[in-house]
Amino acid sequence: MRYPIRLRTLALRLLSIFVAVFLIWLSLRGVDFAAFVEAMRSAHYVWIVPVVGATLFSHWIRAYRWQVLVAAIPNDSSSRIPTLELFASVMIGYMVNYALPRVGEVARCTHLSTRHHLSFPALLGTVAVERITDILILGLGLIITALLLRGQLQSMFELVSLPQLPWGWIGVCCLIFAIVIYFGLRSNAASPLRSRLLALITAFIDGLKTIFRTPKRWRLVWTTALMWLTYGLMAYIPILMFDLQSPGSLSYWDGLAIMFIGVLGILVPTPGGAGSFHFITVLTLTAVYGIAQPDAAAYAVFVHGAQLLLYLAIGALVLVWKPSGPRSAQHKIA
Repeated sequence: MRYPIRLRTLALRLLSIFVAVFLIWLSLRGVDFAAFVEAMRSAHYVWIVPVVGATLFSHWIRAYRWQVLVAAIPNDSSSRIPTLELFASVMIGYMVNYALPRVGEVARCTHLSTRHHLSFPALLGTVAVERITDILILGLGLIITALLLRGQLQSMFELVSLPQLPWGWIGVCCLIFAIVIYFGLRSNAASPLRSRLLALITAFIDGLKTIFRTPKRWRLVWTTALMWLTYGLMAYIPILMFDLQSPGSLSYWDGLAIMFIGVLGILVPTPGGAGSFHFITVLTLTAVYGIAQPDAAAYAVFVHGAQLLLYLAIGALVLVWKPSGPRSAQHKIA
């Protein structure tokens, strides 16, 4: 019985990699390679320091927000996990996501659970609360972006119309196909475990209830707002790095809009959003903001590549510094 499940999992991984490679090719198709190399060469790499700082700060805020939910888990409220420990688990999750799509949430919960003897399903419930909150913010951001940029977005959809760019429709169909296969395979793979789901669901619901149980709901609000504003900064700083120009200079709020649209690519189950992020980011920069294709491709490749290297490096350091396994002592409330 395990063999077919492993076979389906392997098929899922191979499909994910295939979609990523195809979308990267689609994103860079037709790009003037010499102009692309020149855009990468002439970038102002002094901006790497603030990019890294903004990235790490955003994930520190995510860990600080998670701390509120973790502290509200039943039977675990007597201990308060330091933000540094939660940050370590968050970075491991991001690292794993670049190899196995959507497994990062499981990895960070596993890391924290084994180190601090916390309920894994309950931790997964707190992560679900985080994801629901982030999806609401993403939806709101996309609605505002669509209202403010409705004219430019219409141009983007016209650009990928079937008569002009059939590959665009092929890319969209590929994304939809990947999502359907991904969730279909996950559903089938989970069937042998259904007999154990009752206890897990109860613990998971306990994790979901932490949003109502915690007395620090205000912290959830302002940390979520600050985290997403910092994400916008992570998208805007590379605009300065590559000196991207459009009919009008791009502002921080344009960076925020690019980030909201780009997140849609990361939601696609490819390793770390590879390919899907490149595709939607290049399309947005060229069709919505009028950026030259080589510059848009350089921006997308740098942003994704820099995050990949950063997450792999920090995740590896965390595994050495704070490896999985029970700690000898638990941290008490400060």
